[in-house]
Amino acid sequence: MWAPRMQRRTTERNNTRRKMMQKGMYREPLKVTQEAVDAYEKRSGFHGIGKKMVEHGRWIIVTKEEVSCTS
Repeated sequence: MWAPRMQRRTTERNNTRRKMMQKGMYREPLKVTQEAVDAYEKRSGFHGIGKKMVEHGRWIIVTKEEVSCTS
């Protein structure tokens, strides 16, 4: 079945995520502060990786207060 490229990628990504969840490989997104993301980008040189990780659901940006309450 024909579908636009972006729609196919989204469908493939959703199918992969579903398979990972069924196998027990899916993890909850990591809660990180913006300061931690900025420090990581500066140290690693991967500028913009924080935005991508949030877009893909790997990280969730939280405040320092939220991090200290969950510890």
